[in-house]
Amino acid sequence: MPLVLILSLCCITFITMKGSRILMTLYAVDMGAGPFETGILFALYGLVPFLLAIAAGRIADRFDNRLLIYWGLGTYTISLVLPFFFPSLAILFIVAPLWGFTSMLWVVATQSLVGKLSTSETRTRNFSYYSLGESTGSVLGPIIVGLSIDMLSHQPTFLIMAAIPALCVLAVVVRRHTIPHTAPVSTDVQAPRNMKDLLALPAMRNALLSNAAVMTGLDLFNLYMPIYGHSLGFTATTIGLIMGAFGAAAFITRLAIPPISKRYGERAMLAGALAMSGVAFMMFPLTTSAVLLAAAAFALGLGLGCGQPLSMILAFNAGPPERSAESISMRLAVSYGAHVVVPPVFGVIGAAMGVAPIFWTCAMLMGGGSLLNRKPKPL
Repeated sequence: MPLVLILSLCCITFITMKGSRILMTLYAVDMGAGPFETGILFALYGLVPFLLAIAAGRIADRFDNRLLIYWGLGTYTISLVLPFFFPSLAILFIVAPLWGFTSMLWVVATQSLVGKLSTSETRTRNFSYYSLGESTGSVLGPIIVGLSIDMLSHQPTFLIMAAIPALCVLAVVVRRHTIPHTAPVSTDVQAPRNMKDLLALPAMRNALLSNAAVMTGLDLFNLYMPIYGHSLGFTATTIGLIMGAFGAAAFITRLAIPPISKRYGERAMLAGALAMSGVAFMMFPLTTSAVLLAAAAFALGLGLGCGQPLSMILAFNAGPPERSAESISMRLAVSYGAHVVVPPVFGVIGAAMGVAPIFWTCAMLMGGGSLLNRKPKPL
């Protein structure tokens, strides 16, 4: 079944996608980078996909998702190998935008396929399955990276991360006829497509604003939790386990998305998730205990863990069927835009004031996102 194959490959690939960003941060810190430099790295990770995500969505709508899958996975694998052969801080500034761009191609194609291969009745469930694969990667990726760094050092860990998508490329080639072409729903390919048409939809604006809040929280957690842990003297394995606690909670909460959203609705569930995330962010600067930090990361995972799939579902449902991949890519553009803007801005704050103001500012943003989704109608 095509959907089972796609969801399985996503689950495996997310191990590298989640692990490589932690690896990038820890390697940069080990090479002497501070909060500002690591913030720039995260910004470069999101810059190219931010500029090209919508174009990739239009390609997926009009042509073939498989084209994006081949290019995304293949080039992503190659770029992961580069730091092994050219070990330096400078190479990270080269591969970071490559990782962001190539992973974006894969995500646009697979999210579009999941949506198009689902019905209105099964879409929430299938996107929940997709997100479970992502949360699995959020658990295994950081843990594998942490153990590999402590046992083998940073450079061999890049090879381990590259081996995972390489196996997925092989699986896609072998099972290429299983993946459908997914031709566009509308045959009127000459119809003008303006991004403003989608932004004019209140449900789309609400989905994009909610996603911006979620991605800001995720970026700041992924960037500053390793830095905070490193400043406390934690080993890479301990940091990986703390990050893995977030992924474990995300896995649990995503199992609950279909029944809870069916009863209360996606927006109400998202409002509660963002409120919980705000409370968790308030707790991080108040403790230096690895156990308590893992508990706070777990609580954050329960909140932000369902924020991503819920905003994904809201964005897909907000757009017309013939522009479903474009709707997904607009959400991704917001996500990668957060990668561009949030890390360097907060990097300056972190360098000047430390991590506590960053976590507390993020808590206020989560509260604002919660209030946005408690309104009776989308903005």
